[in-house]
Amino acid sequence: MKFFNSSESAEVVGPYSHCVQAGNTYYICGQVPFHPVSGAVVGVTIKEQAFQTLFNLKSVLDAAGLEISDIAKTTVFLTSMDDFDDFNEVYAEFMGDHRPARLCLGASEIAHGCLLEMDAIAYKE
Repeated sequence: MKFFNSSESAEVVGPYSHCVQAGNTYYICGQVPFHPVSGAVVGVTIKEQAFQTLFNLKSVLDAAGLEISDIAKTTVFLTSMDDFDDFNEVYAEFMGDHRPARLCLGASEIAHGCLLEMDAIAYKE
């Protein structure tokens, strides 16, 4: 296994890595809308927080030598399913024409009062 951490994403705050490579599969840890330098939550709306979360995800992909098109599946937790449409708008723009499998579900609470958390699994030959 190989372990990757991104200096461009929010600092890891526990005993885990941003990304673990096992063979050709990459497991990207849950990303939240933390600012990469200050560690503060960025934004108060789902769109603002989704943008920062996806920015952090992209930073981890970059550190592991991956592209958005390498993402096979994402899991998204929203504290309010009322935010589903607004989240989808930002997510669709981020993914472009790429359409990985996805699970999106409601969560009663996410650390630090964040409105969402998202992880990903990527694959690269």
